[in-house]
Amino acid sequence: MKTIVKFSLKTYGKLLAFFLSLLGFSAIQFSCTKYGSPCNTVRPQITGSVVSENNVPIHGIRAVLKDDYQGYDTAYTAKNGGFFVQYPHNICKEDAQNLHVKLQDVDGNENGSYGDMEIPVSSESVQNLGIIKMSPKE
Repeated sequence: MKTIVKFSLKTYGKLLAFFLSLLGFSAIQFSCTKYGSPCNTVRPQITGSVVSENNVPIHGIRAVLKDDYQGYDTAYTAKNGGFFVQYPHNICKEDAQNLHVKLQDVDGNENGSYGDMEIPVSSESVQNLGIIKMSPKE
C-alpha cells in the first residue's frame, strides 16, 4: 500500500525555515548590537550652552562627545555659547552607553581661560544640557 503525504505551502515554509536556520540563516531583521535580535535604535544628540560665572556666553569652547573608548563628534561653541554634538552610530535604547561631553578651552586667553569639564550624558535620542557654567582656570 502506497502512503502519500501531502504538505501544505505553510508547512513547506516552516520546513525550509528550519533547515535554513540550521545553516545559520535567519529571517532578515534589523538588529543592533546583538546578532539576530531586533531593537529600537537612537542616535544621541546633545545640545547645551556654555557661559562664564557671570552668565556671559563663551564662544570657542571645544565640546567632544565621547564614549568609554574614543571621541566621536567635536563642535565649538558659537558666539551665543551654544553647541550641538551627535553620536555617529545608531545604538539600542536597551543598551547602556557611557557617554560624556568633554568641554575644553582651546583658544588660550582669547575669550578668558577656563578649566576643562566632563559631563556624563545618557544615551537618549535628544538631550539638552541647558546652561553650563565654566569656572576660570586657577
